[in-house]
Amino acid sequence: MPSQQSLPEFVQAMDAAGFLVRITDEIRVDQIPKTLEANPTKAVLIEKIKDCEFSVLANAYSNQDMYAWAMECDRTQTGRKMVETAKSRRKWEVVDTAPCKEVILKGDEVDLTRLPLFLHHDRDGHAYTNDNLFISKHPDTGVYDWGIYRSMFRSKNEKSVDMTCTSHRQRIHAMAAAAKGQNLEVAMVIGGPILDKISALVGVPGDTDDFEVLGGFYGAPARMVKCETIDVMVPANAELVLECELMASEGMTFDEGPYGEYTGMYGGGMKHNYRLKVKAMTYRRNPIYQHCTIGGMHPWYTDNMLQLPAIEADLYGALRLAGIDVLEVRSPAGGLSNIAYAKIRPLGAGDAKQALGLMLTCSKQGLPKVAMVFNDDVDIWDDQAVLAAMAFRYMPDRDTVIIKDCNTMTVDPKCAEPGVASKIGMDCTKPMGAGWNPDEFIKSAVTDLGDPPADLKPMTEEEIAREMEAFIGAEPRAWLDILKHFHGQPYRFIYGAFGSLRHKLGRMNDAPWYRYTLSDRPFAFEAKPAAPSNFDPRHVGSHPA
Repeated sequence: MPSQQSLPEFVQAMDAAGFLVRITDEIRVDQIPKTLEANPTKAVLIEKIKDCEFSVLANAYSNQDMYAWAMECDRTQTGRKMVETAKSRRKWEVVDTAPCKEVILKGDEVDLTRLPLFLHHDRDGHAYTNDNLFISKHPDTGVYDWGIYRSMFRSKNEKSVDMTCTSHRQRIHAMAAAAKGQNLEVAMVIGGPILDKISALVGVPGDTDDFEVLGGFYGAPARMVKCETIDVMVPANAELVLECELMASEGMTFDEGPYGEYTGMYGGGMKHNYRLKVKAMTYRRNPIYQHCTIGGMHPWYTDNMLQLPAIEADLYGALRLAGIDVLEVRSPAGGLSNIAYAKIRPLGAGDAKQALGLMLTCSKQGLPKVAMVFNDDVDIWDDQAVLAAMAFRYMPDRDTVIIKDCNTMTVDPKCAEPGVASKIGMDCTKPMGAGWNPDEFIKSAVTDLGDPPADLKPMTEEEIAREMEAFIGAEPRAWLDILKHFHGQPYRFIYGAFGSLRHKLGRMNDAPWYRYTLSDRPFAFEAKPAAPSNFDPRHVGSHPA
């Protein structure tokens, strides 16, 4: 695993890997959204922003190739590796200082307008910082949690933060603080490498220290540094830290939203959420402000696609734990986290339905809404292969699982009640058990006989016919067997010889094999006798000539 990268080191690594586009001309803050939209498939570094000390990095974890690169694996194995890596734990260690302490602003010096604030989507309630890793400790246990939350500008030292989803663990911290009549100290880290974001989203039990998990992802203890005004630790590779007091005692009463969601729409409308007081802001000199792309005209090429590997990991881990022989899980980009596929090897007729139930309910993200399960002969990373399996291995009345009233994200505009959705699973596996012929589901392949034998002896049509009769007489043969046996002989002789034998041949019902039905009739190359009295058309591919 890589070391605990700073944001500048991460930018250099992305550039070297071919994932980065640099914008060297100075632009205004209001031009940032258009600039990002023009480069949907790469990370974008805008080096100069008019009237701002920050450069801007965005779209830096916007596709599955980036996640695979960060996890040092193939993209089909990202979820599996996340599950295995998250099992490791490394106690974190404290350092005295870090680059995020090079500039320290406290109290009245705090001014959020120093950041390159802009309206990302035209109907947003205000400017947002959204590449925010919120960090807090549970008021009772002291266990650290961090997660990605959006927060809206209110004033130079105030923000509101969205914590409406039941999956938001820091909402639990805030509720615990409010029960004591207290507020909650929260650090907001802006800017960091992909591995930090993946670590923050991977599913672990609620009593797990998230920074011990982060150490597992780096293969070494996470280096942490203490905040200036609150009793909270943050990763030492932080670029920018906002030290906040979340006003838990006031409740979720402050306006927040609407916002252009990851769905590409404005689901959720205006919400009521917590207010934050920013007590200090600290950052590195010549800082990079990291922004999370979301929604817009290409919602499947945005940083919110970080949910994809997180969901893949949650589903893979749950299926493994339940004893399902799962090979791969994929959350396709166009499904925007609400669709997931699993490739499994069913060990029993109920495995597929059991897998669907788990996939629809196990993720802490409350997603997906649509799940599909496939056999191991389907490439779930090939959209056409997925559609073909859905078309011919799924039967709606037998292969559908529907679960009502499940948790989901609050931004789905089809939810009658926010955060609650029905979910559907589709069993696209081959049926198992009596009454089904597995041969009907064998994939057809293109014939490739390879090169003819180098020592091929040319044969006449009559010679081929005699040898073909003996070949078929030894045991039933598929047409492919016959072509392989005579490969290299003139194709007209092969087909002509077979035609002279066809009146003697029937077909096996359980496979496309030819066999003799008139073994007592002498072979004659030119003979075309009439059908015998015991002729049974059920065993013959066509009527004899």
